[in-house]
Amino acid sequence: MSHSPSESDESFLKNFLRDFYQKILNINDFNTFENTLTELIKDANKNTETILELMKNHKENEFLFSSIIGFFHQHGIGCDVNKDKSLELYLLSNNNNDDDDDNILNQKFTHLNLLEKNENEFLILQNINSIIGKYLLSFFYYKDIILDMRNLSNASESIIKYLKSARRGDPIAQYDLGYHYQYGLGVTKDYKKAFEYYSKSASNGYSKGQNNIGICYYYGLGISIDYDKAFEWFTKSANNGCPYGQLNLGECYYHGRGVIKDYKKAFEWYSKSAKNGCDIGQLNLGHCYDYGLGVNEDKKKSFDWYLKSAMLGNSMGKNNIGCCYRDGEGVKQDYDKAFDWFIKSANDGCDLGKYNLGKCYHYGIGTKINIEKAVIWYKKALNDGIELANIELKKICN
Repeated sequence: MSHSPSESDESFLKNFLRDFYQKILNINDFNTFENTLTELIKDANKNTETILELMKNHKENEFLFSSIIGFFHQHGIGCDVNKDKSLELYLLSNNNNDDDDDNILNQKFTHLNLLEKNENEFLILQNINSIIGKYLLSFFYYKDIILDMRNLSNASESIIKYLKSARRGDPIAQYDLGYHYQYGLGVTKDYKKAFEYYSKSASNGYSKGQNNIGICYYYGLGISIDYDKAFEWFTKSANNGCPYGQLNLGECYYHGRGVIKDYKKAFEWYSKSAKNGCDIGQLNLGHCYDYGLGVNEDKKKSFDWYLKSAMLGNSMGKNNIGCCYRDGEGVKQDYDKAFDWFIKSANDGCDLGKYNLGKCYHYGIGTKINIEKAVIWYKKALNDGIELANIELKKICN
């Protein structure tokens, strides 16, 4: 519940907001952008949890501190990491200062019952919050995703550049623009526009565009689901050498979507995808060897492909390696290694990894029995939809 802070806390928060703003303006090396701001927070005269609570509980937090609260959530400062929440707050800080709609801003002032003498200060601080939000939103969208964007204006210029190149018929730019629209990167998420630009890219022969237009048809993104057309585009993409097109063509054969189910052909395309470095293709190829789907069962080869997938960061691959070590399939049984791989998988967010880690703690597989930790991981797995975890939880309760 919001409340009025003490005078000292009020002064601290306003100075903290101004200091944060000045620090952003003075940062020249954007490679250290986030670290610099994090250090500023940690060097403040209050601990991070207290600062966060003061901002959240402030009656005007929506208008004055939403941008910085978002930064706390993005980086887990004084709270758990929650990037969805941080994005929501960055957008809020931008939307709360709409200079084109004075009526809305006036309504906010009336609602807050601000004193006349405080109106100018409030506007200044609100503008600071909005500017901070623009910087943080820009960095949130573009860091390590597009071209290591340095600021909002450069990002906007890049989007315009993609658009101009796309209109000139550049299939790569058309694909990139479609990707931006699909995921809402620098533009409003729009599946129909994503489909439009993927379609142009695909028609111009770009294998990634062909794969992604296939995905649109497969999942109904911006267009009605059509497995036949998805299969056609995945085939074109796969034949043009796209590892993900090869993966998705294998998926069509595996599940019988757009084509008659055929495990042998699924295996063939998974194999091509895997050998071209696709971690999911490697995972699926391991699955084929594991269960003899489209190929003779071979636990050793299954382990080898799961390991390749895991080494590329695939969380399910890590889980499956854990299962191999636990069960001694394709490799010598080793409970300690099984436990280590389940930890890696679970920490990467894999639902089955969380479940299997819970079982390790529950039954003492590669570690000491720890019912408290078992319950924690079973509950996380259950929240991800693994119903088997509920069975184990009931065993503990009984």
